[in-house]
Amino acid sequence: MTALRQMGYQLVLCTQENQLSDRDIAKRLETLGLLVSQEEIVSAGTVAVEFLAAVYRESRIYVMGSNTLRKRVAQTGIKVLSDQEGYSAEVVLIGTDPDVNLTRLSTAAEAVRRGAKFYVTNLDRGYPLENRIIPSAGSLALAVAFTAGRRPLVLGKPSQTMANAIRNRLLLPADSIAVIGDQPAQDMRLGRVLGATTVLVLSGITTPDMYERTRLVSKPDVVLPSIRELPCWLDQFRQTH
Repeated sequence: MTALRQMGYQLVLCTQENQLSDRDIAKRLETLGLLVSQEEIVSAGTVAVEFLAAVYRESRIYVMGSNTLRKRVAQTGIKVLSDQEGYSAEVVLIGTDPDVNLTRLSTAAEAVRRGAKFYVTNLDRGYPLENRIIPSAGSLALAVAFTAGRRPLVLGKPSQTMANAIRNRLLLPADSIAVIGDQPAQDMRLGRVLGATTVLVLSGITTPDMYERTRLVSKPDVVLPSIRELPCWLDQFRQTH
């Protein structure tokens, strides 16, 4: 990443993370040897908090998510309801909840069933932990949706809300932006919504065999066998944009 900055590229790391603040994400990346500033991160959690603060500041909100996510929403001045009050919420936000239980699921579902606006930070199914998969925001939101009979609106990738956050951060024309990732359904579709060039790297989650089964709506403009090919491709991209 340092090399890309030295080459003059403006970087934004777009992540579905919603349990941590952007500052904590930057600190965690630093422990892995990646020096990223808070301003270079656009996370689903931050996008959700900023969206709620802009649209629902006067509403009563129930947040089923991490303690950090609930505190961040409350710090905007929004009234965040407890598990005991949540069934009467006007808005429900679902994030990854490490302490999820039947009470929280049923509270969120009852609020949604009664007509609360229904949002999820992102639709990721789960994340790996040691030798198992932990249900993430998407799995929890779909449990609530199935119970209440209504589907949530997504605020993270690949939503218009996330695309707007990236556009506001970069302040660049869409044709000079490249969205690079390894997940067609999230990263490539986000690039389409943004109007940017989409680049799929096959050295991450998506393998060549998986790519062949990718739906047309998620097809990238460019496919690279490895992220190592990225600097060379970016030089070519910059010359034509």
